[in-house]
Amino acid sequence: MKIKSKSSYHKSENTFRFLTFAERLSNVNIDVIHRIDRTGSYEEEVETHFSEGLTKWRDLNLTEHFTTFMKEVANKSQSFNMLVFHQKFIVETLKTHLAVKNSLAYQPLLDLVVQLARDLQTDFYPHFSDFFVLITSLLETKDTELLEWAFTCLSYLYKYLWRLMVKDMTSIYSLYSSLLAHKKEHICKFAAESFSFLMRKAPDLDALLNHMFADLEQHPEKGEGVGQLLFEMCKGVRNMFHSCAAAALPVVLHKLGPTTCRGVSLPWEEVRDALDHMAQAAVSHVDREHFLVLWESLQVSVEEVFSVLEGKTEDGAMEQLERLLFILHTLVSHKGGAKVTKPEEVCQIILRLIESSSLSTSCSRLLLQITSSLLLGENISLSEALVQKIIQKVFVCKIEQGLILEFTKEMFPMSQFEKLFLPSLLHFVSGLFSHRDAPSHHSALDILVSLILAKAPPPTDGSMAFETYPLLFTPGSKEADETPVPELVLSLIRLPEGRSITDLSRPWSALVLLPHLRPLSQTDVVPAVVALFNHLLQEIEAEKMGKAALFVARQALSCLFSLDSSSHLLSLVSVDKINSVLQKFPADLSALLIGDLFYTRLSLSGASHHLSHNALLRLYEMLHTNLSSNISKIRLLTLRIFSQFEAELPPQPEGEEHVKVQAVFAICLLAELVPASVQDYREKLLHLRKLRHDLVQRCLPQGPAFQQAPLRYLIAMLFVNFRPLWDSVIELLVSHARGMDNKDFWKVYYEQLEMVAALAEKELDEGDEDDGGEEESSLRGELGCDVIESGDVGVLFLNQLKLTSIPNERTDFPNFRSLLWRAMSQFPERVEPRSRELSPLLLRFIRNEFYSTDLLVAPTQDLRKRNNTEMEEENHEEEEDEEEE
Repeated sequence: MKIKSKSSYHKSENTFRFLTFAERLSNVNIDVIHRIDRTGSYEEEVETHFSEGLTKWRDLNLTEHFTTFMKEVANKSQSFNMLVFHQKFIVETLKTHLAVKNSLAYQPLLDLVVQLARDLQTDFYPHFSDFFVLITSLLETKDTELLEWAFTCLSYLYKYLWRLMVKDMTSIYSLYSSLLAHKKEHICKFAAESFSFLMRKAPDLDALLNHMFADLEQHPEKGEGVGQLLFEMCKGVRNMFHSCAAAALPVVLHKLGPTTCRGVSLPWEEVRDALDHMAQAAVSHVDREHFLVLWESLQVSVEEVFSVLEGKTEDGAMEQLERLLFILHTLVSHKGGAKVTKPEEVCQIILRLIESSSLSTSCSRLLLQITSSLLLGENISLSEALVQKIIQKVFVCKIEQGLILEFTKEMFPMSQFEKLFLPSLLHFVSGLFSHRDAPSHHSALDILVSLILAKAPPPTDGSMAFETYPLLFTPGSKEADETPVPELVLSLIRLPEGRSITDLSRPWSALVLLPHLRPLSQTDVVPAVVALFNHLLQEIEAEKMGKAALFVARQALSCLFSLDSSSHLLSLVSVDKINSVLQKFPADLSALLIGDLFYTRLSLSGASHHLSHNALLRLYEMLHTNLSSNISKIRLLTLRIFSQFEAELPPQPEGEEHVKVQAVFAICLLAELVPASVQDYREKLLHLRKLRHDLVQRCLPQGPAFQQAPLRYLIAMLFVNFRPLWDSVIELLVSHARGMDNKDFWKVYYEQLEMVAALAEKELDEGDEDDGGEEESSLRGELGCDVIESGDVGVLFLNQLKLTSIPNERTDFPNFRSLLWRAMSQFPERVEPRSRELSPLLLRFIRNEFYSTDLLVAPTQDLRKRNNTEMEEENHEEEEDEEEE
């Protein structure tokens, strides 16, 4: 049986579909050089291309605009002699009709301009500038067909008149170059593409380039257009370079400085930017296997300038080398080295430059950026021996120490870092520690701490493993009295007796490093860390130190637990001190992490006497408000702490005694761990629905205080910026509103309404300004944050402290309030008795927020306050007056 073919109506794609402007632009083709002209006539009676064009368009375009033009010129161009005799009239008629706005005859008119140029040749050339102005006036359009016709016309004019134009290239370029600075990128691109044919025909490319680049001094906005033009000149078919590129590229690269461009002063920085744009366009078009011509030209230029630099015979050689390296970096860094044809040869040039002692700081920085791009490029394959050689040369070269450390931080993601890079780095760091100056020590600490934070960061909650990243410092042939690096680091946490710590950055960096340093005896480290930890807690309790000390204390506890997994450490740290810190800073992330790490270790060690129901009750009194926090990390750490305790649950109904019941904190923790995303929010709702009032009763620890726990957590879920959660959470809140004692429910609910009203007003007063700056300045003013003398490691300490002290979560408090009020509409019978408390909140909102945003309904207005628009207008007028003066 014959199977019917699928109907054309069921195709996967429509035959005709709407094309965006960008898609229509990509379909424009103005490459006339590779077109085959099929318009030639073999009829003997047709003597001119212009007459043949008229005949063709007479049938193809019947618009009024074109027929009018036809009537005017048809009887004046029947033969070549007539065309020459009436050329002035025909030219003027063409100009007149091209100047008509929104003409329907642009396509035939532009084609006839080309045909007239083919016929008249030399006689047409004086009129080229007038036609150029007319044609370019048509480019301000969204009609891609008109753009194609206009640029095709220009391309044909260049093709047929090039012999005349190359004799006057500077004038032609000056006329044409205005298009290179056009505000529309596609016009710049088409302009470069149409003019590229003429560039290839230029008899003296060197002089033309001098003229083009000199023009950039007055018109730097043409830079990208000039770069695009140079690329179009060298661009070939099938993702290759044109045959002229081998001769043109060395000439172009010589224009980057006075060393190879003698006798001419050019705006070198603008030239560099133009050539960099050329390189960017080239890497996007030319395939890797055809890219060798540019690499060879660039390598020859670098070697030529470098040899002059070594001979110290030229003043501008260093700056020229920097510009060459700038372009080299653009090529090497593109898509992980996707266009590096022969990476070994590039590496040899880099090695030669690294060994030089005469490079400037900016040159050295670029050189190291190129090196990092070569070593990190996923599309570059280098032998291990060559990689090790490059790394060793970098660490022994005479480049500034700060630049080498910047390079090192960029190299952290390198594959086989531990095998190929780390040994050389540790040797270099040992050398820094052997110096007697403090800045070298601080730089060494900074690079090691940065390495650990990248490779084995300390845990941010108690469920994470304590990772170690061994840093082995083998003793070398140094002086006998030199202190080993691990001992130097350990000495940073030994406290001077009777003196307060003004700079906590060095003890903090030592605590980050100690678990990873080798060789180092654990028996030497643990007592020193315990002493520092207890000292910090005492200072915090005595209110001599604050959040900075808390941040270092959490690192000290993390360091202790990673050094020793046994339970005897717990005897060295007092539970009362941990609870005291939690009571003093209940919502501080560092304090909560200390509690999480400590109680997690207690739970793993089986210390049940510290994890009793009564202990949970005491801790819950301190931390219960965290369950309704708008910061997810605060909720997570608090729930983790509560989950470590052995809560006493109410007796289960008969027949269900053996059914395992999860405590409410474990349910909340599971819900908190699930992200609020489209993929996972249903799983999050499964956990949240277990908090419904009638279901959660069996999971609540015994005691009246815990009745509010699920309600607080459900309210916090309205802070989550994910709409599909809100309706379900409101339903669960309604169950608590109707099931709980009214007084207990309103104690929690009204507390949130009042809190969010104050926060929304504060947000309105501050506008969109971020108050993080105030918090950061308060951190810097704390005791222990005087890190001016600690250099880079001090800056790193403050940055890490800021990350933990100032959460980056932004909360939409007005939306949270809106959801709370929306939820109340679901239980009006519970709301009505509380109208005496709720009415002031409503009136407060109208007075403080509603009136201030809509002055038309406000009962009063402060005439002393001027609005922002008036102030801006006045400032603008003042600036104008100053300019006139």
